[in-house]
Amino acid sequence: MEFLSTDVLVIGSGLAGLLACLEAQKAGLQVLITGKFSIGSGTNTYLSNGAFSVANSFFPRENHLKETLLSGKGLNHPVMVKILIEQGPAAIEALRGYGVPLVENQMGYFVGRQRGSAMLPGVLLTYPLKERLQNSSVGLLPGLTIFDLIIEDGEVRGAFGFLHDGKSCLIQSKAIVLAAGGAGGIYQRSDNQRTILGDGYGLALRAGLTLLDLEFVQFYPFVMAEPRLHTFILYPPYPKETRLLNEKGENLLERLNLGDDLNRAIITQRDTLSFTLFDISRKGDIYFDLTQVPEEKWDHYPLNFLRRSKFPFRDRPFLVLPAVHFCMGGVEVDGHARTAIHGLFSAGEVVWGVHGANRLGGNALTECVVFGLLAGLSASTYARDKKPDLFSDLFKRRWERKAERYLRKGRGGFDPPATLLKDLKRLAWKYGGPIREESALKEGLEHLAGIERRVEKIYPSNLRNLFKKRELENGILTLKAILKGSLLRKESRGSFFRQDFQEQNDQEWLMNTCYLLEDGELRITHRPILHEQPLIPEGFPQRF
Repeated sequence: MEFLSTDVLVIGSGLAGLLACLEAQKAGLQVLITGKFSIGSGTNTYLSNGAFSVANSFFPRENHLKETLLSGKGLNHPVMVKILIEQGPAAIEALRGYGVPLVENQMGYFVGRQRGSAMLPGVLLTYPLKERLQNSSVGLLPGLTIFDLIIEDGEVRGAFGFLHDGKSCLIQSKAIVLAAGGAGGIYQRSDNQRTILGDGYGLALRAGLTLLDLEFVQFYPFVMAEPRLHTFILYPPYPKETRLLNEKGENLLERLNLGDDLNRAIITQRDTLSFTLFDISRKGDIYFDLTQVPEEKWDHYPLNFLRRSKFPFRDRPFLVLPAVHFCMGGVEVDGHARTAIHGLFSAGEVVWGVHGANRLGGNALTECVVFGLLAGLSASTYARDKKPDLFSDLFKRRWERKAERYLRKGRGGFDPPATLLKDLKRLAWKYGGPIREESALKEGLEHLAGIERRVEKIYPSNLRNLFKKRELENGILTLKAILKGSLLRKESRGSFFRQDFQEQNDQEWLMNTCYLLEDGELRITHRPILHEQPLIPEGFPQRF
């Protein structure tokens, strides 16, 4: 077993994790960042469209507030929303200071690019941050999968995991920032990275934290569904010549009264668009048609990205369907990005609060910047004032024995983890998709219990199966929460649609769903929404 010690440990290397790391190292502390793969890669940030909804000269703060709350349908956390709106502009300037090229637009900013470049904006966003990290004192630990947060007496002491070479790793840390992303990859149809399987939710629940509103999953309406293509999201801006057709060739944009304002609709009406298109897809195919787009527009992003494919996008319409895009629920934090566990902070998609029942387009990356920087600042402040508390030899031996138990061997056959993961993804899409209803949710939970029993029989004989089993456990736990929470919430709100309860019910359901893992069982309760005034951390803007 490898033993490491640091002041601040950052778990996850998407935008929130990268910025938390860079902010924490400003305090002159020892900082370590981990990722399941190479740092910065394998994240949803890397695949993103590089758009930030932030107040600017075209988009007043009151408009940003209004649009965010309108999308959230009454379930947003006022603390988180206030901080996002007020600190967004300063956070964007901090991002620019790290070398990210940003260009102002009508609702915030987007990552700038050279004319004609077909590189994904997320890559352009990530690159300068990775370069800054590589030239800093921050320790980079790629290829580490964290299995457990080490908590004692309500305080974080470190983390345990396995490196890809098979060596177990025990990390002592004064403070930890959890920025491990969401869980979109548990669905058969998702535009997320395939390995985004709820790792952060699993770590948080097993550590004893309460998660909120996991039943709220956002679906993006236009994701490729051609059999030969990956489920890649079709990002805006869409040319005005774009058409959306059913299998009869009828223009669905006209039928849905969207006119030529598809770019606005994809930001403010993702939920209703996804529900409508998913319902239409049950009766027939849906096609995205770019054949009427003039030749000169194919030299600009995002169409020039499609030109790199051998698929004839310019010559014929192609199949699209909604797919999972973002998870609104997650870890509860306060105005300092603190969780209920001392020394544990959290930021990014793994956190609940800003988005409520649905996310305004562009707020995901803004959330990562604002709260990633805040988490790094808070974690470094906490660690700076904390005395070292190194692991004893007895403590280390205890975790060495636990590492051996993770790799224990058993007799008898079992289903390959890869097969089980495919079954889990199909189950998630069939029963936890855009439109849900009681009998299907109950059936889904019964099938999920069967998969869970099959996973319990896996005794990993090699490292690959060990990692796959842990991913399955995290995915099962997350999907169980989604299905159970969906069954209990008897209404439709934001991204959440119940076929058997199609109306939003503020009288009975203006409340948050709380998920807690107790003795291996998932306990679900509900609480009224919070109304307290936002807590703006002292000194927050000055550090930016």
